[in-house]
Amino acid sequence: MPDSWTAPLALGWGLFGLYLALTYWLAWLGHKRTDSFASFAIGKGDMGAGVAGLTLGACLASTATFVINPGFVYRWGLPALLALTVPFVLGIFAGLAVLGPGFRRHGARATTLPIWLGDRYGSGGLRLWFALLSVLHVFYVVLIVVGAAYVMKATLGLDYAWSVTVVVGVVFSYVFLGGTYAHAFTNTAQGALMLVVAVAIFVQALRALGGPDAALDALAAQDPRLVAAVDPTSPYYATWFEVLVCPFVIGFALVSQPHLLVKSLYVRTSKDVVTLSLVGGACFVVFSLVLVAGLAARLQLGDGQNLNAVTSVWLAQAFPPMVGAVVGVTILAAAMSTLDGLLVAVSCIVGGDLATHPVVARRLRLETPEAVSRAALRAGRWTLIALGLVAWLLSGGLAVLAPALARLGLTLPAWTLSPPALVGIFGTVGAYGLVIAALPAILYGLRARPPAAWTVGVASVVALGLHLGLYALSQALGAGLADRLVAAGWDAATLASLARVGGNTGLTATLGLLLALPLPAALEALARRAAPAPSALPPAEAPAPSASQRLALAL
Repeated sequence: MPDSWTAPLALGWGLFGLYLALTYWLAWLGHKRTDSFASFAIGKGDMGAGVAGLTLGACLASTATFVINPGFVYRWGLPALLALTVPFVLGIFAGLAVLGPGFRRHGARATTLPIWLGDRYGSGGLRLWFALLSVLHVFYVVLIVVGAAYVMKATLGLDYAWSVTVVVGVVFSYVFLGGTYAHAFTNTAQGALMLVVAVAIFVQALRALGGPDAALDALAAQDPRLVAAVDPTSPYYATWFEVLVCPFVIGFALVSQPHLLVKSLYVRTSKDVVTLSLVGGACFVVFSLVLVAGLAARLQLGDGQNLNAVTSVWLAQAFPPMVGAVVGVTILAAAMSTLDGLLVAVSCIVGGDLATHPVVARRLRLETPEAVSRAALRAGRWTLIALGLVAWLLSGGLAVLAPALARLGLTLPAWTLSPPALVGIFGTVGAYGLVIAALPAILYGLRARPPAAWTVGVASVVALGLHLGLYALSQALGAGLADRLVAAGWDAATLASLARVGGNTGLTATLGLLLALPLPAALEALARRAAPAPSALPPAEAPAPSASQRLALAL
């Protein structure tokens, strides 16, 4: 708890208490409607399109939109603002239009993305592969938890590590209780609040910037690169390809995230999917207005702020204290809205794709569909506990135990006491890897006759391998490998370019996806050409059976 109380802190805690009460009440309502694994995973397909659309929009906009991404705009100015708005939003709308209706049309009875892919391609191996890839979600979960913890620290006065602990404890517990219905019900309330606060932040940022000319002049006085369209010195926005093409590709691909794509299964009809997509996309456009706060923060705070925390710092100064408390609690709701959707998706993938595997079902003697469903529900909920512990650890939550352990003479490793230095990049390593691995299989699965499962499996491995390989190479070069290679005669400029490319996860993901997308079609064509041509001669007649054969047949 805070060391000293002020009126804004008291209001913040009061609002947060009301938010918790409402959230747990909605989660309890969801719990009462959750009577099977399917209802835990996707509800009963009876949600209104407006409610599901607002849920989708709230999931699209997370801590990344409200807290982390404005930090990139703060650091790199207009190039970052352009990349994170126009092409990114257009990519999301294109993804919703292409993927949502087809996903529902070809698999309305699926409960998870791996089940949809396994059924579409008739491949248990493909289903298992994409179920295992769901562990990559932990990277993005950490991003959301870290951003929410910084907001809680600024709004409620809690220590960072305790903020991590509260965020993890609250969200994981109410999703554990109510599954998809808890996620949808709470996201509806959270999404409505987020719309109001997004507009308020945008208006306040415009006031702080003044007129366009004055703002551009003031930013240029700090650094002319802040007002350019691209920044050749930036690790992320150095070329038009990185500013326009990569964001569009990533926006399109992000729609294939399991917790987003399955929203098309929440509603009653295919027509509702169109309404859901339009509502969700429109909400995300409004939420993206908060990115302008990054420019306002740069203008008012100057350079040198922590990218992960600068938005929270600016919000604390931009609004009157009492209003700032309301804004802070609402941004916490924004963070939790995406986090709970991710948790439902991951827990359902584990429950629906791993725990119900035929081998496991036989080992556990699950002889009826009802028994399998109950086991899957339990497995999904236990997965939430395990994922919560991992996210808490990687986000720096273990620091709450440091004082007690120090009294016992124990010292924790430094990496467990603080979050990743640039959590916006850390979070996208796994999130982008997951979507580019899944997107080729989803797109080809929308065809009337999908290709062989092994072709999309190869594409998935290639996309993910290139993305993670380039990122790992970048980290290795930055950790000293570059110096050793230069000493061995390698060109320093080439190594520096490789390190920059590998450090931009949007670029590595785009390159991996563009390389992988044509592979299934190409491999299918090669397989047809390699297959032996059918003989033009009529099949030879079978020889007449001998006497001994006729006797054997007669006997």
